[in-house]
Amino acid sequence: MTKIRVRKGKSKYARIYWPRELEEEGYIGEMLVLNDAMTATIIHPHASLEQAKESLQIVLKDLELRIKRGQRATSVQQP
Repeated sequence: MTKIRVRKGKSKYARIYWPRELEEEGYIGEMLVLNDAMTATIIHPHASLEQAKESLQIVLKDLELRIKRGQRATSVQQP
């Protein structure tokens, strides 16, 4: 498992884009990252592992609906 640390406002890692919306939701500080070759999950610093599991189950349901609709994963568009 990997951990990342994000500081509010300026980051010493200039190449990383961290959306303001994530900061506003509390994604600041040290966070656990669970990843494999295709995806990464950043766990909110105040979430328990049980809360993270429940949240991922919701994400899986969303993915199933998108698959049924024939949607594809797309790359992020630059602002």
